[in-house]
Amino acid sequence: MRECKNCRVEILDDTSVCPLCKSVLEMNGQHPKSTGYPDVKAVSRKLNFIVRLYSFLAIVIESILIFFNYLYFHGVWWSAISGICILYFYMTLKYSLQKSGGYKTVIVAQVVGAVLLVIAADNIVGYRGWSVNYVLPSAILLLEATIVILMVLNASNWQSYILMQILTVVVSLICVILWKVRVITSPVLSMVSLAVSLCMLLGTLIFGERKAKAELKRRFHV
Repeated sequence: MRECKNCRVEILDDTSVCPLCKSVLEMNGQHPKSTGYPDVKAVSRKLNFIVRLYSFLAIVIESILIFFNYLYFHGVWWSAISGICILYFYMTLKYSLQKSGGYKTVIVAQVVGAVLLVIAADNIVGYRGWSVNYVLPSAILLLEATIVILMVLNASNWQSYILMQILTVVVSLICVILWKVRVITSPVLSMVSLAVSLCMLLGTLIFGERKAKAELKRRFHV
C-alpha cells in the first residue's frame, strides 16, 4: 500500500502522488485499511458500469417497444414518447449519478430536459399547445422556488444563484416573445413567471448590494 508521509494518510488506489498535497507516495508494505484514502477509481468504475448497463437495457427495451408499436400501430407513435423518457433518464444518470457537473448545472439540466420531454410528447400525441402554455412557465416558477430554497439553505453564499435568476428572466422573456408570435396562446402563466422572475432578481440586486454587485462583476467581468 502507498502512504503519504506528509499528510499521514494511506492511499488505496494505484496513483503515484498524493491527491491532497501532490507529494510522491511511498510503499509501506501493509494491506489496505478501511480508514485510508478511498479508492475513487473503483467507485467511478461502478458508476460507469451502471450507466453502460442502463444503456444496454434501454436499447433492448426501446427496440421491443418500437416493434410492438409498429406491429399494432393505431395512428400514434407512443414508442417515441417512451424513447424520450428513456433518454431523459439516461441524461439523469450522466449528470446526477456521475456528477459530471455542479449541482446547479444538474438542476437546470433536469428542468430543461423535463420541459423538452413534455413538449416532445405534446407534439407526438397531436399538438395542443398545453406544453408551452402551461408546462414551460410552470417549470420556470418551479425553478424560481428551487432557487429560493437553495438561497435559504446556503445563506452564506446566496449571491452565487444570481446567474440562475438571470436565466429564469431570459426564459420568461422568451415565453413572452412566443406569445407575441402566437406560439403561446394562453399567456397568463407566462406573465406570472416573468413577474416573479423580475421581482426575484430585482430584490436580490437591491438587498444584496455589494455581494450581488461583486457576483455580477465576477460572472460578467464588468
